[in-house]
Amino acid sequence: MRAAFIALLFAAPLAQAADEPTRDPTAWPPALRSAMAASAAPAASGIEPADNAIRQVVFAGGRAYVVQRGRRYGVGEQIEGARIERITEQAVWLREAGQVRREPLYGGVEKRPPPQAAMAASGVKKSKEKP
Repeated sequence: MRAAFIALLFAAPLAQAADEPTRDPTAWPPALRSAMAASAAPAASGIEPADNAIRQVVFAGGRAYVVQRGRRYGVGEQIEGARIERITEQAVWLREAGQVRREPLYGGVEKRPPPQAAMAASGVKKSKEKP
């Protein structure tokens, strides 16, 4: 009787599993699959968004350069009709039609030193103590 009970315990999940289709563990979940299909639709139609954003700055030989489509542009050179005025590690300043505009490399992120009060409260020290 005990053996029949154990066999019944093991057979119940197998019967349920036979009714359900097997799921591919490498397949995207249905919710993500539909989202991916929606985002791929504009690319499939041949409409590419204009991507003129500056994404990379390189420092070489003591000078800063903007890298756009595999070419380096320094201060004073022109990118797509705009003259490069200044390059830092956070942004690039471009002059176009007499106006200077700042193009941040990392939108919404600004590098700032921590406030001195917060450093003192957190116990951060300027130098290491020797043991």
